[in-house]
This record gives sequence, C-alpha cells and structure tokens, in this order.
Amino acid sequence: MSRRLHGLSIQKSAKTLEALGKIFAFVAGLFLFVSAAAAATSETNPTYDKMTVQQKVGQVFIWTYYGTELSPLMQRWLEKYQPGALIVFKRNIKSTRQIALVNQKLQALAAQKMSAPLFLMIDQEGGLVTRLRTSVPLPSALALGKMNDSEFIETFAQASAEVLHDVGFNVDLAPVLDISNPNRDSFIGNRAFGENPETVAELAIAYAQGINAGGLIPTAKHYPGHGGITQDSHRTTPQKLATYEELADKDLVPFEEYAQSEFPRAMMMAHLSLPAIDTSGVPTTYSKILIQSYLREKLKYDGLVITDDLEMSGASIDADIGERAVRAFIAGNDMLMLAGSPAHQKKAFEALLTAVKSGSISEERLKQSVLRILNYKKAMKIGPFNFDDKRTTTAIAHLDGLSKEVHKKNFQLSVAGKTASWPKLDPKSEVLVMSADQQFYTGFQAAYHGKSKYFHLTPQSLERVAGELGQERYSLAIYFASGNQTAHWLEKLPAALRSKLIVVNANHAGDVEDQKTFLSVLNINSYDPAAGFALGETLETPPDQRAPAAKLEIPKTDEED
Repeated sequence: MSRRLHGLSIQKSAKTLEALGKIFAFVAGLFLFVSAAAAATSETNPTYDKMTVQQKVGQVFIWTYYGTELSPLMQRWLEKYQPGALIVFKRNIKSTRQIALVNQKLQALAAQKMSAPLFLMIDQEGGLVTRLRTSVPLPSALALGKMNDSEFIETFAQASAEVLHDVGFNVDLAPVLDISNPNRDSFIGNRAFGENPETVAELAIAYAQGINAGGLIPTAKHYPGHGGITQDSHRTTPQKLATYEELADKDLVPFEEYAQSEFPRAMMMAHLSLPAIDTSGVPTTYSKILIQSYLREKLKYDGLVITDDLEMSGASIDADIGERAVRAFIAGNDMLMLAGSPAHQKKAFEALLTAVKSGSISEERLKQSVLRILNYKKAMKIGPFNFDDKRTTTAIAHLDGLSKEVHKKNFQLSVAGKTASWPKLDPKSEVLVMSADQQFYTGFQAAYHGKSKYFHLTPQSLERVAGELGQERYSLAIYFASGNQTAHWLEKLPAALRSKLIVVNANHAGDVEDQKTFLSVLNINSYDPAAGFALGETLETPPDQRAPAAKLEIPKTDEED
C-alpha cells in the first residue's frame, strides 16, 4: 500500500480501539505480504533447478479446458505440456462441490506428474463477470464503489476470496482498476469502481488486499487503463490517443498505487493501442515501452505481469498465434493466456520453446519469469487441498449477507429523492411489470398487495412492449433492464410511453439513454432480482414515510436523475 493510502486508512481506523486492533492485524499481515513479495523476486528456487527447459516453458502458459470433469485426455495433455496455470470459466462449473473436486484432482495430478503446482485462476469480479455463482448475485465493482467504504470493500473481497479458496482457486482475475464514468457508454461499464482516480485507487487496492487476505493472488485489470473506451477488445483493438502524461494524471493513478503495494499480486495487460506512447501502434500486450520502461522501471512494479487471452481480436498483430506468444513474452509478460483452441495452445508452446532453444529468448529472460511464478506458488503455499462442504456453505452464506447489504444500499440510493413524482396508486388499479426474470416479478408480488400483471421480456416479445405499455388500464409500468439487450431496447420506446415507466436498471447508467424522459430510472448498478421486492415495498410505503435522501449519505457523483 502507498504511504498516502496507508495514511488515509490509519486516519479512518484510529477512531476506536477496535479499529486500532484492525490496524495491528493489518501490519502483521503486511509483514507476511512483504516476505512473499520478496520471495517472488528471489534469485533461486530448488524446483527451478530441477526443471527441464520444456517444463520451464510450460510454467509461462495459462490454458483452459472444456467440460466439467478431468478427463483422461486432459490428464495426458497436462502431463505432456505442464502449463503453469489453468483458467476456469462458467462452462466448467456446475456447482461449488463439482468444481472443488475437479480442482482437487488437478492439484493431485500436478503433485504426482508435474513439476510444480497449478495456478487455478478465475474471473470473479462480481456483477457481469462472475463465474462461480452464489445464492445472492455478487454486486458489481460500481455497486461496491457506491458504498464508499474501503474497510467494507476489503471485508467483502476477503469473504469472496475465502469461498474461492475453499474450492481450490488461488488466483482471482480481479479487481478492475480502470477508470470509467458510469453515465457514459463504455466497454468497462459497471466493472469499474468509479471515475475518480484517487477513489478507485483506494477502493480497488482495498479489494485486492481483501482477496489476498482470503488466500488468493489478486490481478489488477487492465493496465494501462481501458477507461473511456467504447470498443470491445474481444472484437477489435481499441485505440487510445492519450500521452503518457495524460495517462499519469488519471488512468495510471490506481495502477501506480497498486504497483507500489507489497503483497503477492499480478497485473493483466489491456489489448489496447497507445500510438502516442508506443509509435509502433501495437497492442500494449506487445509493448516493451509500456511493460518494461514504464511498468517495471518507472512504476517499480515487481509482481507478475500476465496477458489477457492472446486469441482475442484485440491482440491481433500480423503474425500467427505462435509468434504472438513469442512477442508477448519478449515484451515482458511473465504469463501468456490462451483460453480457446488446444491447437493454438500447442502451437504457442512449441513456438516459445523453439525461441528459447534457438536463443531468440535467452535462458536468463525465461528464468526471470519462471522464478516469479514458482516463488509466488511457494509463498502462497499452493498445492493439494482438502474440500470441506460445510465450511464452504458457511462461507457462501456470509458472502450472501454482505452482497445483500450492497444491493440494499444501492437500491436506497437509486430511489432517494425520486419517489415524489410517482403517482399515488389505487389498489384497484393495475401495475404492469416487465422483466426477463420472473424472480423480479415474484418478489414484487410478495411486497406489493395491489393488482399487477407480468409481461415476460424475451427477444421475441420486445417488439410488443410498446403496444402493451400503451394500454390505458395500467396506472404504472415497471421495466427491469436486467441485461444489455433489455436496456438498449428502451431506445426504441416513444417519448409518450417513457413518462409512465419506472426503469430498474441493473447495468451501468450509460446503458439507458435520455434518463430524464422516463418517470424514473433506478440505477441499481448490479443484477439483483430482489430489487423487485424492494420496489414493491417502496410502493406500499406511504410517501411521507419513505427514507429521505439526506439520511442515506449519498456520495457525490455526476449521475443523471
């Protein structure tokens, strides 16, 4: 943690003896973090000295797999190539117990047949990027940012990490350190904690500390910052024309603080072109200037640097997948992700091995990255583990409780000051509720005792929304924008119909344009079907008894009404 953020934490925590106790615990934990970070840059490792060149090259790779079981074919594949890490996606997960047992088998296989234990990675940011589902949907980074409480965020991240740790994961590809205005359309959207660089730095690093306290290595995304970009790097290579000085004033602030932290950590590169900084125009994944000159030398970052998936369109260069892997490694990445085709995984492995054997990549360069990987694995005590179903159930229940707190606060903030314009409802009149998720309507029905009708939103039924809304029998209409498609469909709605509609927007505010043309837009910042119950409860509450905005400690933002 930087001196500035550490000072802020002490200032907030010194108010009570209990808080002082937390500081003592933090300092004790920091000592362990420093030891682990120092180990990662060590010059030696007994495991490294015993490894073949092929095994060392394998450690550099982050691969994926298909299916929900450890198949014989997959076992042979892992034994042959011995990748250093596997990334797990939603497609690999049926339940917490199932993925825990697969992860157990993977680490047992690594202990018996491979040269080192596996990094088992997962994208568990919360919000839209959630791979391991819990009973209560995990809130987005933006929803957490609205809490405006770094201590709560650290507690939340630790609870999330403990669930992941219990089922065998040891690297979380989170938090997002990008700067993003939630009121504007962008690629990052509600995956960012907010748009103020200092606030994002404080909250994101608190989240990273929580992940580490829960037993995992956090991964900051996406250096040097996707903020403000609308293009999706899965589909193209976005271009950002900022100079280094402009980045340093805004986008790099959280990354600089993170770079100076002293716990085991990783950083993921953005597939993003910055021609004003690297005139070659290549994605930053292949830029020695961005990785070595700025990240390593200028920001003094000593943790792992990993690529995003090299098969993404954003990583496109005039070269095949093998050459992409070689160039990304030469640029300074420690680990290379290939999360798609096994044929591409093999080709990238062989290209990197050939480059090492031919001298295009020196053994010293390979050693530099492999030692970071192995020493972090040793420092974090990664290896075989025992799965305890009861412990995991308890950990999930704790995390669910914290998620409910976040959702509740975000809903309260969304309705504050907006209910005055809502019509008084006659119990005999009918409320139309439109949602793709029947849970939203079921919750609404449980709280609202008047008449209501459910309209199920589907790709096919969207064209009938305007006709249904136009019926005079409805005194009020509610529309749950639970995803991008339902949010963007609202653009087609005539202005005359918008004025009778309360939109509950689970996305970031920028996904719903012209918000002032609606009766109200409640930006709840995360997918939360329980918002249906909360809204029904609000409608049942007499206007003079609803919580005034002043009591909700609303943080200052540029959010539209």
